[in-house]
Amino acid sequence: MTMQTQMVLRQALLEPGREWYGLEMVQATELPTGTVYPIITRLEQAGWISSRWEDPDEQRDADALGRPRRRYYQLTQDGAENARLALAKAHASRATAPKPWDALRPHAPGASS
Repeated sequence: MTMQTQMVLRQALLEPGREWYGLEMVQATELPTGTVYPIITRLEQAGWISSRWEDPDEQRDADALGRPRRRYYQLTQDGAENARLALAKAHASRATAPKPWDALRPHAPGASS
């Protein structure tokens, strides 16, 4: 799982029952739209999130005038559980993975090559 996907999942897990729209996720993660939207698409195809288009009645709000309809996303119950497990697994693998700079350290005195 990429770090960018992890960032999107972490953000969505802050309030798992809350709906959010794509640009909101872009702003929260500070990732480019060309990164966030493909991640959202993959998560939706995997069943981790669901989506719906904004209802025209919701768009009658003063702040909604003149803007396109939003597509809202929300973690599914299974998606939230899968996200928690995947993030825990990614965290554990990072903690045990060898660090690239370890290869640059000279061998300890007396160690065989």
